[in-house]
Amino acid sequence: MSIKFISDLIFDIYLKKELINKINFNDKDDLEKYLKKLFKILKKKYNITVEGFYDITVYIDKYYGVVFHLQKEDLDYYDYYKNQVDMRIITVDTEFMYEVEDIPFDILNKVKVCVSDYNIYLKIEEELTKLEMMNLMENSKLVFDK
Repeated sequence: MSIKFISDLIFDIYLKKELINKINFNDKDDLEKYLKKLFKILKKKYNITVEGFYDITVYIDKYYGVVFHLQKEDLDYYDYYKNQVDMRIITVDTEFMYEVEDIPFDILNKVKVCVSDYNIYLKIEEELTKLEMMNLMENSKLVFDK
């Protein structure tokens, strides 16, 4: 799991597919229960408190896993939301792109190369090994639709 803070009210949580293989993303109740467990882990392990109202977009990629994009609503109901979480959840099936500076030739037969505005992007077309995926993640920037 990794976390990227965009602002005080917006952050992303990245989870590889091995961590979320038992979650049914089509069942909103199941997903909400999982998110509440995840928020407890964030509090205990990272000292990140999630309380209040959040718009949560769940970006799902079959090769990578998921990215939870959380945006807290800046409401004046601070006392009402103390130690409580309310959320509006939207799930999006998507295909992540990986922005790279150099094309990794060892996985060239498993990816599609796209060039846009002088940037090189890779789209996974075939399952990568764990080592290949790890190397790709270390040498790229994950891009998904926000």
